[in-house]
Amino acid sequence: MVNSLMFGTKIGRLLKNSGKKERIQFWFASMVTVTATLLYTMFAFGLSDITNDSLSKNDVQQLQGVLSSVILISIIAVMFFQWILATQLQNLFNIRKHFTEALLLMGTPHKKIVKIYVSELVQVHVSATLIGCVIGSIIYIVVANVLQIEERYVPVQIYLICVLIGILLNSYTIGSNLYKLLRGNIVEKIRNGNDYIKTNKINVKGVLVRICIAAILVILMQYISVTSTVRQIVELSKFCDILAGMILFDPIARGVYQLLYYMTKFMKSKDAFLSVVMSKSYFRKVKITCMFLILSCTLFVGLHSLFRMVRVSGENIVDKNIGYAYVLDKKDIEVNDRESDSDTYYGLKIKSKTESGSNVFVSGIDSLYVNHFEKINVVKGSEEGLNKVLNENANSILMPEIFAASSDIGKTIKINMEGKMYDFIVASLYYSNDFSELNCFVNINYLKDTLHIGSNEHNIVFFNEGNSVSDKNLLTKADIMRKSRERAVSGTEIVEAITYLLITCAVISLFIYYSFIAKSNEKDILRFQAMGMPYLQIIKIYIWNAVFPIIISGIFLLPITKKFTYICLYVMLSPYYFVGVKDSGIYSEIVLLLLFSLISIAVQMFYILRLKDRKNFIEELRNPGM
Repeated sequence: MVNSLMFGTKIGRLLKNSGKKERIQFWFASMVTVTATLLYTMFAFGLSDITNDSLSKNDVQQLQGVLSSVILISIIAVMFFQWILATQLQNLFNIRKHFTEALLLMGTPHKKIVKIYVSELVQVHVSATLIGCVIGSIIYIVVANVLQIEERYVPVQIYLICVLIGILLNSYTIGSNLYKLLRGNIVEKIRNGNDYIKTNKINVKGVLVRICIAAILVILMQYISVTSTVRQIVELSKFCDILAGMILFDPIARGVYQLLYYMTKFMKSKDAFLSVVMSKSYFRKVKITCMFLILSCTLFVGLHSLFRMVRVSGENIVDKNIGYAYVLDKKDIEVNDRESDSDTYYGLKIKSKTESGSNVFVSGIDSLYVNHFEKINVVKGSEEGLNKVLNENANSILMPEIFAASSDIGKTIKINMEGKMYDFIVASLYYSNDFSELNCFVNINYLKDTLHIGSNEHNIVFFNEGNSVSDKNLLTKADIMRKSRERAVSGTEIVEAITYLLITCAVISLFIYYSFIAKSNEKDILRFQAMGMPYLQIIKIYIWNAVFPIIISGIFLLPITKKFTYICLYVMLSPYYFVGVKDSGIYSEIVLLLLFSLISIAVQMFYILRLKDRKNFIEELRNPGM
């Protein structure tokens, strides 16, 4: 028993000493993953509110759009980083495959090998988790203070969730990899050779299965879009298109490589041809690299496009629909004998609260205001409601569609104005023209009668042309556009912070992942050296090896990113707000692909140049476990 324990301890030390560099790389990858997981878990489950001047903490309905998007994005990000760590752990096991085979040939029991690996990885994970939680907490505190988030510290339950996620997913990854390493007869595995996966032929049966699954997903999406009346569900169902595309990745990518195979062969480009042959043989590595690029770029570009387009639409809707050039909001009721005309409108605007406690403005309007000062676009199917507000002296109210749903039409809503609660019937919904405030419209005569305000009293004036008024409360249309944009910014700041955290962690993880890949390519490079291949040719082969996955990723990235962006946008807001707003996400995609290409080429060149002066490569090939 003592000898067995000493043997296990010695093997464990040998394992640590023989792979210090890979161990450090994996530790760093684990620490980055824990940091990202903690942050995104906090964003997903730890934020009690995202508040600002116009929203009440008690009104969940208004917060639902932003919060649900943050939660969805955060869950996707957590899954993404855990997947990255799983691939890096798998590469670590592949690098140590010969070591494991040597232990099996020595007759080492499977349980002892499992214990050696688990003991080492637990030590790595514990220290990485502690430091990752500390770094994640510091980053979150900084972000929370900058964005004025009420939750300034990470609660204990979030730490527990983060640790539990890491334990569960790492246990699964370790268990599945050890099962693959230890199953079967080791002598037969070595005799038959298991260094690469033969994937030169496309599996027709597998392709047909994938096509059938993709077709089912597309049909499911079409069914939901036809039967569902909830816009958010219809938009979320479009994720089925993205899943269908990802399921078809394997046959399409293999087909592209087959095309590249014939093209490079026909063009007699020896370096590119050899690179294609290698990529086809190691297709699993190519697939992981492409998935990494597609997922990280899609998340970053999609979310970056989301907050950019929301901000632009904040200005766009003001510019399109607000006709007045100036507005004077005096706050206090004043008397004026002048009547409204097509150039000047004397209105009434009351700061109020809904029954749930949300801040809203109730504004009085009539046909003159709608025809000359602001274009009000009602939601399809509720046009008659606008006529009720304009033409009837009744308690009909026009609500912004981001605040209410179509099912609310005809229902009674209570609004507190000047300390007293009043009942209004929701007549129609309209698309808000100003993100900076929630404005509800009622008939101006009814509003004045209800509040016992004189017919010639007002507290807000709209001007269609230049005026001679000099007052600190005078706002130009440009001021309103700026305020609308600023409100859109305040609603998307947290998404922007999540986006940049995502791409920063992704770049670090990508660097580590490419380091693992480059390390595993050493044997092939040594083989090329043994064949007498010029070193410049080896470099060219691996440059092509870095470029081809970028090309394949780009084929999938453009349509998937566009789809992902618009799903996120339309889940948050109606398509109406984005008419005429252009998305320039393609430039971000190109920059990111170039960045990832440079990282891939730089890391691979670093490892190739390190092998340049090796003189004992024949001996290393004879003894792969050294």
